Order: sequence, then C-alpha cells, then structure tokens
Amino acid sequence: MTVAVVGASSFIGRALQARADTASWRFLDWRTALAEDAWLDGVDCLINCAFDPVLKREPYSVARDIDLQLAERLRDYPQINYLMLSSRMVYGPAAADGRLHEALSPQPINLYGAAKWQSEQALRGLLGPRLTVLRLSNVCGYELGGGRQSFFAMASRSLSEQGRIVLDMSPFIERDFLPVESLAAWLPRIAAAPRPGLFNLGAGQGTATGRIAQWLIQGYGEGELLVSNLREHDPFWLDLSATAQAYDIHGIEAAQLRDYCLALGQRLRLEKDASR
Repeated sequence: MTVAVVGASSFIGRALQARADTASWRFLDWRTALAEDAWLDGVDCLINCAFDPVLKREPYSVARDIDLQLAERLRDYPQINYLMLSSRMVYGPAAADGRLHEALSPQPINLYGAAKWQSEQALRGLLGPRLTVLRLSNVCGYELGGGRQSFFAMASRSLSEQGRIVLDMSPFIERDFLPVESLAAWLPRIAAAPRPGLFNLGAGQGTATGRIAQWLIQGYGEGELLVSNLREHDPFWLDLSATAQAYDIHGIEAAQLRDYCLALGQRLRLEKDASR
C-alpha cells in the first residue's frame, strides 16, 4: 500500500521519515500538498502532520484548517483513507481520576483544542467511514530546535541553557507523555489497516512531572529542579482500551519512559559539551 504524509518537516513527520518501514512512503510539505493533486494518485492512506500555528493564538478559521483543505481534495479519491492527528486538548480538563476516554463529550478550553475539535467534526462530515481520528497525548522527544513550547521542550532548553528545570505546578501532577519515536512506530500499523472512528494514542498512564524532570537531570549529569507554584494543574492520562482492541497498541511502560528521559538528558549533555 502507498501512504502519503503531509508535514514532512514537522516533529512527527521527521520521526516517521527516520524509520526504515516508511522508506516507500511519500513525504511532502503542506504547501506543496495544497498546490496540486497529482501526488494523490495511487495513495491508499493519508496522514497529516501539519497544523497552522496561528490557530493556537487566534480563533478557528476554515481558511487555516489544513486538515479540512486536504480532506476536501479527497472527494475525487474515494480509495484514500485519512488519519487525522488530533489532540487530547479536545477533551478539555480531566475528571478527578485524570482519565480521558473516547466516550467523553469534548469540552476544549483553549484555541488549539477548539480548532482540532472543529476539524474533527468537519472531516467526519466529508469523509465518513474513511476517517480515523487519533487523539494524541503529550508527544515528546528531542525538542531543542523548532520553537516548540511543550513541557519537554521548555524543560530541555532550561536545563541546557540554565542548568535547571522550573515547574510552575506541583511536581506530583501526573501527565501522559508519549515519545515521538513510539508514536512513529505505531502509525504504520494503523495506516496498514485503518478503522473508522476515534482512538486515543498515548502512554496509557500518567507520570509525575517531577519524575520527568528528575530523570532528565539525572541523564544530564547535573542540574536543579525548582518549583515556583504548587498548583494542581492539568493532570491527565489517556485510556487506550479502544486502541488496544483495534490495533493491539497498549502504550508504554514507566520504565521505558524513564530510560527515554535518561537518554535524552545524556544527549543534551553531549551536545552541550560539544558546543563549548
């Protein structure tokens, strides 16, 4: 089968390109994808990794919805299935147990979550059973470049540049963190046999943000953790029951995430030393 990925230079797009099992896939940037349709010939599945960052700071606009514009092009390509990479932000705040599952009614509280929810609804109307929506947890990895503002990106930059990680919330807050390489390993499995509907993709459990910081610092070899605010802010984890049943994907273990953070801290240290 032929898979096309829009957003080749994105964080997830780069992780997909690094895999041997995607060597035959078609990767292109979103401007090229929207400029002409010839690249769609022979494609069986389309994965979009592109998102207009303006929609994180301004209200939703159809003109900036890359998912919607791509989906509209599939009217003349009924053989193509579409994997939409959505976000756990669509759910809004989790309940006391932190669990987010697909049966919850969306209640996004920020512009990013609202935009993804608008896109999901529009694509369902256009594509019907050809659409698979994947709501992702906090995708993490080596994020020093690219201007990302995720927890990992900010923690990595602060540790590398200042020798410290500063938390503006309780270090006991647990969140669902998914290494981008794990996500990239799962997407080919989903693209090979996509099922219509909505599925969560994450670690399947929460990890204390203080533990993440501790592991990064431990891997880095030195540094300090400062807590500027003890607020209980945004704990969550994604329930993967539906994803496990459909795709035999069960998340990642805490030990895997620990080893991943240690290795990331070591990489930050090596690059810091090499730059001196």
